[in-house]
Amino acid sequence: MSVHQESLDMSKSMEHRETAPELEYRAASHDSLSMFLAAIGGAVLGMLLTLLVLAIVNGGTLSFTGGERLTVFEDKLARVDKNVDSVSHNVDTVSQQANVIQNQLGIVENALRAEMGKQNADIGNLDKAVETLDITRAQFNTLVTALNNAMQEMNLPPATPVPAK
Repeated sequence: MSVHQESLDMSKSMEHRETAPELEYRAASHDSLSMFLAAIGGAVLGMLLTLLVLAIVNGGTLSFTGGERLTVFEDKLARVDKNVDSVSHNVDTVSQQANVIQNQLGIVENALRAEMGKQNADIGNLDKAVETLDITRAQFNTLVTALNNAMQEMNLPPATPVPAK
């Protein structure tokens, strides 16, 4: 309350002066009434704005029944549904083929590992054979050298005795 209002209240008799709790109650009731009216006004304004948006979306009408646009939308939705079904079928087919290829790759991998094991064993055997051939070659070279020496000794003229001194 302002100072001016208090001074006016002082001129009134004590009987007519309002007590403090009544003033607080009256002020609160005026505030709650104004808040209630503001809420109702906001709801009505929100409803009107929603109807305006719907009217703009529906081409100037608030009718939501049938119409050519709904039929076109249903047809498009049916085509999309068919496309989704075909894509789903294609994904299932690709998934099955991927599983088959994965199984085949596992079989091929096992076969390659077995073949590599066989080849490693064969390479070990070849290494042993090469070592044996090296020994045989060394022996053959020794034999050829001995034969060469024997042939050279046969082709040499007889040795002359060396005079004793």
